[in-house]
Amino acid sequence: MDKQSMRQFYISSAAYSLSSIIGPLLMFGVPAYFLDQYLGTNPLLLLVAVGISFVVTNVLLFRKVKKINQMISSYIPKDDDDKNEDGTEKDSDLSVKNN
Repeated sequence: MDKQSMRQFYISSAAYSLSSIIGPLLMFGVPAYFLDQYLGTNPLLLLVAVGISFVVTNVLLFRKVKKINQMISSYIPKDDDDKNEDGTEKDSDLSVKNN
């Protein structure tokens, strides 16, 4: 990747991370705050909303990191060291074979 592509990648990743943290907090937290005020259950619904937001945020970020890892692995060329003499893939098993 060239520098411009990497820069765009970093900016878009940061923007996605920020929005996936703030988005669920606003989506669940603001209504919960007003419902708490209306129902008189002051911190209860807000705490539940923060817990739900935490779970949603982790799921969103996990999916994004998984997608980024797949994208990065597609850019990494496979080494010829990982192939046998006949061109087939070597075993990646690190265990020692007994003769």
